[in-house]
Amino acid sequence: MKKEIENFEFWNEEMAKKYNPDAYHNSRNIIVRWVENKRAATVIRFLDAREGEDILEVGCGAGNILEKIKKGNLVGVDISEFMLGLAKKKLLGQGAKLYKDDAEDLSSEVKDMKFDKIFCSEVLEHVRDPKKVLFQIARLCKPSAKVVISVPNERLINKLKGLFQKLRIFDIFFRGISKKMDDEWHLHVFDMRMLSEIGANYFSESKKAGIPFDWLPLHYVILFFKK
Repeated sequence: MKKEIENFEFWNEEMAKKYNPDAYHNSRNIIVRWVENKRAATVIRFLDAREGEDILEVGCGAGNILEKIKKGNLVGVDISEFMLGLAKKKLLGQGAKLYKDDAEDLSSEVKDMKFDKIFCSEVLEHVRDPKKVLFQIARLCKPSAKVVISVPNERLINKLKGLFQKLRIFDIFFRGISKKMDDEWHLHVFDMRMLSEIGANYFSESKKAGIPFDWLPLHYVILFFKK
């Protein structure tokens, strides 16, 4: 973690409003939107939701991925009132249950539930302690549950952004996008090795994918099984 934050919930709420993830999923930038759509599609494919399954998204944000899952009993948790407000509008009529909760220390209402499938998409880089989040996820798993985790590959993204800035073409293709991945909201820098290592404490790794391509992994998606 790069910084100590006195009031994490307040700070996170301000960051959610400033860097609204909903804007990336629905970006006018065709490249950003394509990458986000491909990442979301991979998360959904790895999750492989089935009718009757209990499915949880930890850090559901505005519900951009949750709304695309058309099967199962859907539950989402997020610490941000702002993001949950967006999610409630997006998921209206879909039957999803949404809770305001801290992924590192879940309330009794959620922590007593058990799930067949759990996913956590682009969240671990924003929390104080990713290991605590994975511990909470492991506690919520039914035996042999599937867990799908997605994180950005910030080192590669920052290298590409730096190259585009040197070539003076960044603002041509990515106007309005943050010039560094870890400017403010990101508290951790993940790579595939780090994600695999912390996941191994609780899960067995099944398969993984680089997004948009394995040879150009701007994001990583990993499917785990509960040990």
